Amino acid sequence: MDSVHYQALSFQLEGQFLGFISKPNGQLKSLRLSIDQRELRIKLDKGLRGSLGTGLAAGDWIQVSGEQKFKGSFSQFKLKAFQVNRLSCSLECKDNQNTQSVATAPSNCQKKGKILLCNKSDCAKNGGKKLYQELEKTLTRLGLQDSVKIEKTSCQKRCSKAPNMILMPGKAKCSKPNPKTIDNLLRDHYLQSVNNNG
Repeated sequence: MDSVHYQALSFQLEGQFLGFISKPNGQLKSLRLSIDQRELRIKLDKGLRGSLGTGLAAGDWIQVSGEQKFKGSFSQFKLKAFQVNRLSCSLECKDNQNTQSVATAPSNCQKKGKILLCNKSDCAKNGGKKLYQELEKTLTRLGLQDSVKIEKTSCQKRCSKAPNMILMPGKAKCSKPNPKTIDNLLRDHYLQSVNNNG
């Protein structure tokens, strides 16, 4: 009997979690991941199936690591997940975290993102201090003060465009942000990051 030979490569993907696909007996089989408006179905390793069920909510931004197996030509492949990490929570996850409905690592909800704010002299002199205060106020107004942290950094190498910051995850670089648009900028990146993150 001929055996089928696969070539295997490891992969790491980030995208929006859409939901699970279950077997008829209710056991989890695969997860659905949206990346750049395409949906991927990724089979779950047996070790993951029992632990993921209540840990993710639709809309969470996740990172999936695993193995990609190719059969013959590269057009036929299978994805299998060995590790799933939640990078940021959907609004539903954030709303539900007090009711313990997120079973795996609820502390991840507290690490939704970071704002890396340049603290070198050019940025500090050219509005960096005011920008820090504006960011703090806006995060509080949007209810993101517990899930998005502001970190001061060394030079971001864009001194002529000071002040500078980087929104994480996604590494969105922002220079000379207008205080009037900070609200929309943070709302778009963090409250809708599952749609806009790249």
